[in-house]
Amino acid sequence: MIQRHTWKALGLMLLGPLWAQQALALPSDYVNALRGSNSGGGYSRGNTFPATAVPFGFNFWTPMTDANSTSWIYDYTRGSIQAFTISHMPSPWMGDRQTFQVMPQTGAVTVDRAARAAAYSHANEVARAHAYSVKFNNGIQTEIAPTDHAASWRFTFPSSASYLLFDTVNGVGGSLSIDRTNGSISGYTDHATGWGPAPRMYFYAKFSKAIADSANVTGQRAVTSWVRFNTVAGEKVTMSLATSFLSVAQAQSNLAQEIGSKSFDTVKQEAQNAWNAVLGKIEVEGASEDQKTILYSNLYRAFLYPNSAWENVNGTPTYASPYASGHPVKTGKIYVNNGFWDTYRTTWPLYTLLVPTKTGEMLDGFVNGYKDGGWVTRWSAPGYANIMVGTNSDVIFADSYLKGVRNFDVPAAYDSMVRNAATYSSDPARGRKGMHRSIFLGYTPQDVVGESTSWSLEGYLNDFGIAQLAQALGKTEDAQYYLNRSLNYVHLFSPSVGFFRGKNANGSWRTSDADFKANRWGCEYTEGNAWHYAVLAPQDGQGLANLYSGRSGLANKLDALFEAPRDYDVGCYGGVIHEMKEGYDVNMGQYAHSNQPVHHTPYMYNYAGTPWRTQERVRNILNTQYQSGLTNGYGYLGDEDNGEMSAWYLFSAMGFYPVSMGRPEYAVGAPFFTKMTVHLENGADLVINAPGVSDTNRYIQSVTLNGQPYTRNYLPHSALAGGATLNFTMGASATNWGSASGDLPPSITTGSSVPQPLADVAKGGTVTASADNAASGEGAAQGFDDNSQTKWLAFQSTPWIRYQLTGGAKTVKMYTLTSANDFPGRDPKAWTLQASNDGATWVTLDTRTGQDFPWRYQTRGFALSHNTPYSHYRLQINETHGDSITQLAEIELLGK
Repeated sequence: MIQRHTWKALGLMLLGPLWAQQALALPSDYVNALRGSNSGGGYSRGNTFPATAVPFGFNFWTPMTDANSTSWIYDYTRGSIQAFTISHMPSPWMGDRQTFQVMPQTGAVTVDRAARAAAYSHANEVARAHAYSVKFNNGIQTEIAPTDHAASWRFTFPSSASYLLFDTVNGVGGSLSIDRTNGSISGYTDHATGWGPAPRMYFYAKFSKAIADSANVTGQRAVTSWVRFNTVAGEKVTMSLATSFLSVAQAQSNLAQEIGSKSFDTVKQEAQNAWNAVLGKIEVEGASEDQKTILYSNLYRAFLYPNSAWENVNGTPTYASPYASGHPVKTGKIYVNNGFWDTYRTTWPLYTLLVPTKTGEMLDGFVNGYKDGGWVTRWSAPGYANIMVGTNSDVIFADSYLKGVRNFDVPAAYDSMVRNAATYSSDPARGRKGMHRSIFLGYTPQDVVGESTSWSLEGYLNDFGIAQLAQALGKTEDAQYYLNRSLNYVHLFSPSVGFFRGKNANGSWRTSDADFKANRWGCEYTEGNAWHYAVLAPQDGQGLANLYSGRSGLANKLDALFEAPRDYDVGCYGGVIHEMKEGYDVNMGQYAHSNQPVHHTPYMYNYAGTPWRTQERVRNILNTQYQSGLTNGYGYLGDEDNGEMSAWYLFSAMGFYPVSMGRPEYAVGAPFFTKMTVHLENGADLVINAPGVSDTNRYIQSVTLNGQPYTRNYLPHSALAGGATLNFTMGASATNWGSASGDLPPSITTGSSVPQPLADVAKGGTVTASADNAASGEGAAQGFDDNSQTKWLAFQSTPWIRYQLTGGAKTVKMYTLTSANDFPGRDPKAWTLQASNDGATWVTLDTRTGQDFPWRYQTRGFALSHNTPYSHYRLQINETHGDSITQLAEIELLGK
């Protein structure tokens, strides 16, 4: 293997000869962009397509075996190509958008997509990150080399009748103009997806050869034109094509900035240099050629997304916002194309480790989306999409910050997190669903929101992230409130069946114990069943273990998960979906590595005090669930979502994994290769040595960190980020390394008891108020009904509302107030909370002034510093925000 200083210089033009002299390939040469493309809607081996791009680039450039599709545009098994396209597709399930197609032809022009399909062999196809090339059986060769907003194309024609056909997807409008005098084409396409509008895409292209003839084709369901060149057999014609979301003039500017007069080979070399600079961050020894293909192809997938959606306009970053009506032009940078439900688990912590500065820039891009549209997307494609569960940008922001990323607008990011976690949204594409009930019940009720258990468990993870960032920012009251909420997972654990399960608003389980089936898919679970969500509380591994009767119980549950029958009940899906078939084919019991909800699962053995089980099972997964796809287009089982499946491999091969997002630490697994060197952005190296590691020698015998013995089964980020050397001694037998109580990862819970989060004690008592609007259903009782869609409204600016508890006095440690739907002027600005045990003599517990509720339906928590139980509590409003009427949607008294 070459020395590290040569990897550091991977961007230099003279590196190619250096590699050639040592008879070693560049890391980019190992990338197989066809991995995972042998897929379809019924079965996924990745559901990828051969995207050629620069890292985190503006455009993808790809062949299409089905030019009528906006989902599965490339199928490895089909033997002909119908077009080449500009793509912005994050996933076939989200669909493509802002596309424009090109097809080289010889002889007569053929518009029909099926008729114009050109046969080819994979033997004549090369799909890399930095370039794509294919030679059709008819002799035409197409080569594409990308820049950020543009690409250089080189066509080799076998005859004199040479054409380029341009069109949009069927049914998609646009405009195309041909300028024969200047040898250029330009226009736009309006192509959005079913997930919402996308900005118009403009394009501009120049040719290296004069246009001999051209025409616009009418009567088509697409905008179609062609140009003809006078060529001789074997002649090459180059096209430089750029896009913009701002204007044709900006597309022309993008072309001038990024390609200008550069040759195709120069553009290709620069793209390869850009990829080598990224892929070269990881060196590996002891890997087969096939394993190197898997490794570097996974790195390629991880660094494809998210995508830049901004442009350089006269030196100023500028973008057309996909988050605001009419796509107004804004100053700044923005990034799109990310399913945070997937990517929070692995890709974002990988970026934070490898490219922290770029991570901050990309995070700030999503914060800009929040500023434009009021929310961070759950799934950016590019704007708001009502799909998947959880507002997982919350824990991404927190995790990155705690690991040292600071170059993003942290106050605005924090506001976006709080809005997700504290407010009800009437738009199903924004925020968390069911917040008008879940905040106050402590869980998302299944009879209000489907997939409720998944919504709840993801919510607790994100609440933990908010608590962690709040603590780091000195917002101790928020930290206390959200940390308490992150423990509410206990409310959904059912001891009678031994699983997390769906619960209705009245507290009843969705099913009876007799009807409960752990292998039943859907219903309260997203793309999975109860097994898949059995240990989704990594923020509190010890508390989770206590639910299973201790660490040994957690270990037994994990063993049972891996050893359970792998069959499935289609449940509420009503039929077989592709995830079920792929999970079955994983062949690891109910561990379905083919989908994201279980990806943390093998690392939960560390919390159980049995880390040797992690070491054993992770190696099995690495060996069986990833393929090079060099001859068959395979790669994964299940969807490779925005690099997440790939990043799981990368972390696990390094020997550690971000199991508890929001904590700056990693659970230790075991290295997969003899040696891995990770070149960090700060110039330091993280070196992971595991001499003798193999499928047999998969168990850790001992570890040293920078030469010192290390026994903890987790690693602080701070121990790695400045550079470090980890030496693993591996063996064929499991040991008790890392299994002592003091060696386990931190948890919220420290003892052996099941967590008991603070809960609302204002249940079933008596409510009175100085004034209310009970006649219109806005009475005092509505202030305590666990529903922020109702409210207490008083025609006074200084009213009081009082609650008498049932069952005796209780200590309230925190209380919450929730703003109502009406005018902000009616929100309380100043108040006093008092308590009494006789209803006559009152003690002041808390006084607040100058308070604000930035959003409607916003819940805020306020801490109390006393330990005295009381049976009566009274809230005295002292001032509103200017109105003579007072309103509150909900009041909670959190205690025990």
